[in-house]
Amino acid sequence: MDSSLDKAVVRLPGERISTAMRWTLLIALIVICYPALGEEPLRLVTGEKYPPFTGSDLQDGGVITALVSHAYARNNVATQVDFKPWVRGYEDSLKLEYDATFPYISTAEREANFLFSDPLYMLKMRLYVEPESRWREGSPAELGGAVFCLPVGYEFAGWVSEQREELTFVRPRTIEQCHEMMLRDRVDVLISNPANVAYLATLARSKSRHVTLRELPAPLADVTLHLMIPAHHPQATHLLDRFNDGLRQLHSSGDFERLFTAHPDYQVVRSRAER
Repeated sequence: MDSSLDKAVVRLPGERISTAMRWTLLIALIVICYPALGEEPLRLVTGEKYPPFTGSDLQDGGVITALVSHAYARNNVATQVDFKPWVRGYEDSLKLEYDATFPYISTAEREANFLFSDPLYMLKMRLYVEPESRWREGSPAELGGAVFCLPVGYEFAGWVSEQREELTFVRPRTIEQCHEMMLRDRVDVLISNPANVAYLATLARSKSRHVTLRELPAPLADVTLHLMIPAHHPQATHLLDRFNDGLRQLHSSGDFERLFTAHPDYQVVRSRAER
């Protein structure tokens, strides 16, 4: 009996050490694996019918949607992107139903409610008319009596924004509807950008139609598109830092440029620009 006790006493400390080690390893594995297993994908929302940048009918949801997902992926952050009408997506983001929304240009109202990422894209806002239109310059003095078309969710820019209370606007859902209204003489001037107009022309050709718009020489504004995170989001600064870091990685590696040049919907824009 004494011999058995001795064996038990000698064996017991060894068992305690082994058990402690097993618990230590288990806790370490939980800590290491928790971010991969426990983190929910970030919920992002963007708008429809904004080619080649965003849209559920575009490859990868559009080139900007692909860019946002790739930037977060550089820091192993999974994302889930929903497509909603622009106004609804904006309002749902303010309600924290989404962690971030994109792509938006900066305005005073938005800066009061959101944190803005580093720039995603330089947007050249321009004024477009039909080839035979009487409008020639695009200056405020010339276009004071014109009817402008700007889809819902698209932001005003330049002198048009400053004089918006004095100007006349039509706000359909899509840029295609703006062009249809122009053909029917319901609007005079389309507010858009070269990428959007180039895609519009290509889309029309695919439907055996023809789109020819003339860009007025006076530039409206050059603005940048951004990801926005609600300022009152509990992790707003952290989410913004991770995104901006991923964006910098894409730039430094050359993947930022490659993402745009390889995206089929953006290739449409590049091919027209090179003509």
